[in-house]
Amino acid sequence: MPDDDADRAVPAARGAASGPGILVLLRHGQSTYNAEDRFTGLLDVPLSERGVDEARRAGDLLAHAVARHPELAPRSVLTSPLVRASRTAEIVAAALPGPPPVEIAWRLVERHYGAFTDTPRETVRRDHGEEAFWRYRRSYAHRPPPLGTDAPARAAVDAVLSALPDDARAQLRPDTESLADVVDRLRPFWDETRVALVRGETLLVVGHGNSLRALSVLVDGLAPEEVRDLDVPTGHPLVRRFLLDGARLVPLVRGGTYLDADGAEHAIADLRSRGGT
Repeated sequence: MPDDDADRAVPAARGAASGPGILVLLRHGQSTYNAEDRFTGLLDVPLSERGVDEARRAGDLLAHAVARHPELAPRSVLTSPLVRASRTAEIVAAALPGPPPVEIAWRLVERHYGAFTDTPRETVRRDHGEEAFWRYRRSYAHRPPPLGTDAPARAAVDAVLSALPDDARAQLRPDTESLADVVDRLRPFWDETRVALVRGETLLVVGHGNSLRALSVLVDGLAPEEVRDLDVPTGHPLVRRFLLDGARLVPLVRGGTYLDADGAEHAIADLRSRGGT
């Protein structure tokens, strides 16, 4: 990473006690289903070879930034239990001083894509039409059709759900989710994270395209039309800093700053050319 990118992303070092902590968000590296342009949702698929490389590069980027600005070192890494995220978290944590502990946070699992799960995006576009395709993919409140009990992906989704804690199974919709549903399930996670940030802790959160879009709604107070246009590239650490207004956290830069701003910009452009997050 060029030094000027690091300095744009990370202001002068400060002690954790001098202000609120830092939140670093990271979408997992490319998965095998990302590479095939399929709706993945709750399916537990591995990283592709490119995804492993992206995770290693993300770890190197963050380690380089930490060496220059120690306050960026995360106290802990919070990750979705799905292997594409948890493996990314392990790779990145291993590159950091400590290394920091990796903790599972089930609320970070990807959005449940219902009947679209394990289906190529072009198939959904062809079968449902362009307007419906984009409404299901990018709208805030629309849910995809529910995943039927006899659907081919049902057993794989049920296996993921059965491996989650009892409270997760009780709270996750088993059939389909809108982005608004994901926002609702992430509210308790954000409440706990906000308390840690107010205490001055730096945290790394590793999630998925839609769980991180939903978390951004809570962090920045995004309106539905704003989050519709938000894309999250794989393998690019995003740094979120805050000011304290009384007990309230206020984002220093709305939307945050990528450690490799140029690389993230190119990745987002490529992502949008293929339909977005």
